[in-house]
Amino acid sequence: MVRDVHELRRRPIGTLNPWNLARLIGQGVGLAWTLPVALEVLEETVPRLAEGGFYDDDLLSAVVRREPATWEEFPEIARRVEELLPRLTELDPDLQRIADGFRGARGQP
Repeated sequence: MVRDVHELRRRPIGTLNPWNLARLIGQGVGLAWTLPVALEVLEETVPRLAEGGFYDDDLLSAVVRREPATWEEFPEIARRVEELLPRLTELDPDLQRIADGFRGARGQP
């Protein structure tokens, strides 16, 4: 894992796919750069989910699992995540619990 993350850190941000981003975010690497890109990916895929398409649960999970200190450092990204979550339907029950925990930690119903 260390070797994989080290290799991913060396790649240009625009070449990272959702799995790569989830890996880096999960390890807390480059959050100032990876979180905004991850949010763009997640926001772009919400309409596809409503049409029965693919949504990257791993990426969403990596984002909402970040510790509360992350959101104190990146409040605008936290706000965007809060706006995104209600638009997601039919999440895996475990991921739904994690998303609910994110909202609860941020004082959202």
